[in-house]
Amino acid sequence: MKKKHVLLNIIVYASLSLLIAVSAYLANVWLLSSTYLQNRFSPTDALFIEGIVLAGFGLLLLLGKGGINILTLKAALLSSTAEALYGEDMPGPQETFRRDKWRPNGFIRIGLVLMLAGVFMILIYFAAS
Repeated sequence: MKKKHVLLNIIVYASLSLLIAVSAYLANVWLLSSTYLQNRFSPTDALFIEGIVLAGFGLLLLLGKGGINILTLKAALLSSTAEALYGEDMPGPQETFRRDKWRPNGFIRIGLVLMLAGVFMILIYFAAS
């Protein structure tokens, strides 16, 4: 029963990504075929660039910021500075970062959909050219 749920999620994410990629291609054809840019920039070239940007943006959203925030960074810097100045054994940056485990706070589903859409856009570029 659980594998059916996972397969359904994969199908939904892939279909959303394909829908985004195809609609971006149709928008590029509509916008770039009626302007003076059609001789210089084809719709498939624009789709390739959009695919790379979308895949990178999706990867950034997928990764998120993790468990290390600005307060953790400040605490680690202060503890290492105090240890260097006073020479006493204080909790160092490794102990501070170890306390804050990796907790992805990214937008996982949106990142996956955008990454897949970028991959589909790049595949459409290679299929169309």
